[in-house]
Amino acid sequence: MMCDAIRSRSKGWRGESSILLSKVLPVVTMAVVLFSFPQPAAAWLLDDVDKGFLSIGGHATYYDPLDAGDEWYGGAHVRAHILPTLAIEGLVDYRDNDFGNNDVVTIPVQASALFYLLPGKRFSPFVLGGAGWYYTDVDSPTDDDTDHRFGLHAGGGVQLMLNERWSVDGTYRYVWVEDVKAQDVNFSNKDFEDDGHMVTIGLNLHF
Repeated sequence: MMCDAIRSRSKGWRGESSILLSKVLPVVTMAVVLFSFPQPAAAWLLDDVDKGFLSIGGHATYYDPLDAGDEWYGGAHVRAHILPTLAIEGLVDYRDNDFGNNDVVTIPVQASALFYLLPGKRFSPFVLGGAGWYYTDVDSPTDDDTDHRFGLHAGGGVQLMLNERWSVDGTYRYVWVEDVKAQDVNFSNKDFEDDGHMVTIGLNLHF
């Protein structure tokens, strides 16, 4: 029985590792491909490019909460480039998840600080962290309720300046957010965990 338990735990760990890898892989792949360019291309990546003070953009968001299924969504963001090493980002998304027999619509509004590791360069990885407000509408079989939840997030990403006007980026962040208060299949009150992995792929216009 002990061997069976060890094998079961090993399978569970491999499954969780595979899920996490699938979330981080797009960002890591982007970085590996860019750093694998020939020398002239690598020099191009390290060109000095002015990001401007303000950028706005749209993005696709992948989110995988602990107690609901993973889905792709869309959103928008704005960044103020305070310093070559620092940008402040405001981001808003739209999410619709099924937590048990509850339809939960969430509008996350996140504020993040982005710290660029290659400031002023065409290509730069960055680390990020911040907090968010999550407007939540819970449609359960017996009730419809709204809630205001709060959370923290941390992660990183990469940004590539195509020219002084346009850039693309990819980010990964882990989100810690208050539970969704809803009902289980027996119509009893239950807290569903909404922490999860978040990946974005975005296009930005700089001013």
